[in-house]
This record gives sequence, C-alpha cells and structure tokens, in this order.
Amino acid sequence: MALERYGYIVKSPSLEMFKHHARIQSEGFDMSVAGVSSVTEAQAVAQEMITKGIQLIELCGGFMPEDAQSIRDAINDHIPVGVVQYTPEERSRLAAELSKE
Repeated sequence: MALERYGYIVKSPSLEMFKHHARIQSEGFDMSVAGVSSVTEAQAVAQEMITKGIQLIELCGGFMPEDAQSIRDAINDHIPVGVVQYTPEERSRLAAELSKE
C-alpha cells in the first residue's frame, strides 16, 4: 500500500483539539493537521487519526522525544511517529527569537 495519509500534530498552550484542525487533500496526498495544548490531547488525537486510516504521524518541534514515545505507547506503536528536530544552530536562533517576546 502506498503512503498517502499523513497526520501532523502541533502543540501550543492556546490550541484546542476540538477547534483547531484541518485537512489538506490532493491526488495521492491526504494530511490531517491537529492543534493540541498538551501531550494528553496529542495522545487522543493520534488515536483518532489511527481510526481514520492515517499511516504516519509527525509531531512539531514543541514535542520532546519522551512525548513522542508516550504517543507511540498510546497508539500501541501501530504506525510510525516522528518528531521535528532542530540543529544546534537553529535551536540558538529559535532561542534568540523567543527572547525578543
């Protein structure tokens, strides 16, 4: 089976899992995007994505590796779960941007 159905979960304190979600679709590509405010919500969203036939889930850089593992555990490691990672240089740039707030 070809890989066509993707899930992406982004985390921010101001996001609500029942309110902040979208779908991007084209020929051969179907992506569900969900916003959550916690790892617990991400676990629930991941479980729902499984029921909708999502074949892999990617997590935004706001998730830590241990968060990804807890999401894998919540879905019984049914599909791959990846986490966006930044290089040390990009983490420095990100820290500098966040310190401007």
